[in-house]
Amino acid sequence: MSEWMKKGPLEWQDYIYKEVRVTASEKNEYKGWVLTTDPVSAKVSLSPRLECSPAISALCNLCLAVSSL
Repeated sequence: MSEWMKKGPLEWQDYIYKEVRVTASEKNEYKGWVLTTDPVSAKVSLSPRLECSPAISALCNLCLAVSSL
């Protein structure tokens, strides 16, 4: 079982707006920023880069400073 599946939905929220590396079941590796998590299917949505709008620019600046990589 992957580390992701061992975590609960509340812990998944900690990854939003952070850069991660994901290894898929086919052994392909993906790198990107977590945009959303789905607690029902245990899936994440990754973006290759984090794009900030003026409404969330302060949040983006904070997240870039504390990147998980």
